[in-house]
Amino acid sequence: MPSSYSNEEATRIAAAGQRFLSLFALNDAAKIAACYTEDAQMLTAGISPVRGRSAIESVFKFTNGPGHTLEFETEDLDIQDGTAIEIGAYVRRNKERSTLDRGRYMVVWKRVGGEWQIHRDMFVTGRKA
Repeated sequence: MPSSYSNEEATRIAAAGQRFLSLFALNDAAKIAACYTEDAQMLTAGISPVRGRSAIESVFKFTNGPGHTLEFETEDLDIQDGTAIEIGAYVRRNKERSTLDRGRYMVVWKRVGGEWQIHRDMFVTGRKA
C-alpha cells in the first residue's frame, strides 16, 4: 500500500477519532453512537458484549457524565483497505480535569460509504501511570 494512501487514511481516521472525543465531551450519546457502525460491538470487562448502535447509545447515556473528557494516544495504526486497527492508551477526566480512569484500547475502524466508523471497540481500565 502506498504511503500517501496510508497517510491520507490515517488523517481521516484521526479526524473521526477527534469527532468522537468532541461528542463525548458534549455528552451527546446519540451522536457518539452515530460514530459506530450499525452492527458495531463494544467489548469491556464486567459486561456482556454490547451489540448494535442503539445499545451502544444506551451505554453512553448511562456511563458518561457532563464535562467528562477522554484523551486518546494512538500507539499503532494498521490500515488494510477498508479496515483499520488502532491500539493505544486513554485517560478519562471529570469536569474538574481530575483523572477518573486510565486504560488501553483497541478499535477496529471500518470505512462505510467513504466515512470511517468504529466497528469494534474494546478497552480495559486500570493502566498504571
